[in-house]
Amino acid sequence: MPDEKALCTRCLMDIDLSVYADGKEGNTLERAFWLQLPIVRAAAFMTYSREDSEHRMVLEMKYHNKPDIGFYLGKLMSHQLKANGFFSGVDAIIPMPIPLDKRMQRGYNQSEQLARGISLTTGIPLISNAIKRLHYKTSQTHLTATERKENVKNTFRLRRGMTDKLRGKHLLLVDDVITSTSSMLEFGRTLCQIPDIKVSVLALAVSKNLIRNIRRINPVG
Repeated sequence: MPDEKALCTRCLMDIDLSVYADGKEGNTLERAFWLQLPIVRAAAFMTYSREDSEHRMVLEMKYHNKPDIGFYLGKLMSHQLKANGFFSGVDAIIPMPIPLDKRMQRGYNQSEQLARGISLTTGIPLISNAIKRLHYKTSQTHLTATERKENVKNTFRLRRGMTDKLRGKHLLLVDDVITSTSSMLEFGRTLCQIPDIKVSVLALAVSKNLIRNIRRINPVG
């Protein structure tokens, strides 16, 4: 098990694992993506809302110059999933990119830090330069699900040479928080331009609102 240098024991004890933490085959998060994206597997480690301690943890990871939190949590959440066979057949890990100005401001990409922890635990190679992300039209933070979908449209670009490099691969797409699925769906669609690929999804957290919405649509599983 990874060490606890990045997070205190109290923080770890406060983590509320999501119903998708084990990556069970056919779970409702996976099914929600099936409707719009042909994915193989989906998992999310913990739940997330603005009132929870997980919210503070994510803010620390993203905005307060603590990339080690992401690296540590990437290792932590991948241990159980590895034991469950979640990573079986995955050829490469692709982190959700952030716009260049955000990366320069923060000094790192939090999703890439998560992916580095996962790569270390699983031995699956990380490819961090597969996709370029353009700047949002506006911040995603206070948008509705419909507005988020429109805001991320056409914001991803497949980099030159990646079609040949990734053709026929099974790619694991990694993000920090899945709030409405809009960003992940647009990200996945961009990669699905590559012939014969498979994609799976892994997030550090999934919003409680999204879990409720998924259960309304598909209450079984």
